[in-house]
Amino acid sequence: MKPVIVDALQMICPERQFEAGHVLRYQGGYGSEMLLVLEGEVEIRFDQGGETTSLTSGRNTILGEFGFLTGTGASARVETLTPVRGLGIGHKELKRLEDINPEVAADFSRYLAKIMRARLQQNEVLLDEFEDTPSSPIEVFQCTTAELLFRAQRVRYEVYCGEFGRDSPYADHDRRILIDPLDAHGTSFLAVYEGEDAGTARVNFSKHGGLSILPDLYGMAASPHHPDGTCVITKYAIPEKWRGGATYMRIFAGIATFVETEGMTEIFIDCVPHLARFYATMKFRPSAEEFVHYENGLSVPMVLNVPEYFSRMPIDERIRRNRWR
Repeated sequence: MKPVIVDALQMICPERQFEAGHVLRYQGGYGSEMLLVLEGEVEIRFDQGGETTSLTSGRNTILGEFGFLTGTGASARVETLTPVRGLGIGHKELKRLEDINPEVAADFSRYLAKIMRARLQQNEVLLDEFEDTPSSPIEVFQCTTAELLFRAQRVRYEVYCGEFGRDSPYADHDRRILIDPLDAHGTSFLAVYEGEDAGTARVNFSKHGGLSILPDLYGMAASPHHPDGTCVITKYAIPEKWRGGATYMRIFAGIATFVETEGMTEIFIDCVPHLARFYATMKFRPSAEEFVHYENGLSVPMVLNVPEYFSRMPIDERIRRNRWR
């Protein structure tokens, strides 16, 4: 990477520091930004069908760029071998770089394209060494592009306004999408089954603000982990065609790996009363009094302790075995 790009990024990107042994990304997991390594070394490990191969990388390495830019889960597990210092590069930083230094931004964009192409070829070579293993027909994407987010908003509309017949002040009936203020700071996920959009959900971190009355309704405000360690899942919408199958759990898997990587301690959610027992099997517990929501009706707020949840089965093992209850 050209020094001028590194210099420009250092002016606008937040610095990140990690101790040795910190997992930056789980294979199959998601993240909210790319990382440019300034100092230190990381191990990039591919696991497939019980076989493992790995490589090391260090200074001036961009990590997590493919998943961040395409919305797909990470193709490898990335762990720090030494203390690592780097720069967090998200959409806000990319936009700011484009505004203040368009020439460098264009150069960086071309650089990202080259390393993404090289990473694809590298991954194909590494994965060719493994025996084929069956994969889930359900793919989960982090909505990192406007097109993916639009598709998620359309699924919401189809479920809430179409199937359930509910009205919402945020429904755009002309475009048949459901969008609300929480989209401004939230991260949505989209499940796709053989080319069809099969479900969606959104997670918001309390520390990013904009949650209106939700911290009160969900009991988040009373948590000792609030606001830095709490998040809330909303707009969980699964079309009837895929309801009752694996779609719900695959979306939850994507969100769970995402919030764990981002250091969250508690996930808050609400459900209709008859689903409270289902959430309890996942170790969610009631977090506040029931309330009535204008889109969902009678709602039970619940909370899941993330470290306790993963202490029962490590995140790598959950991903490998696809076990989310």
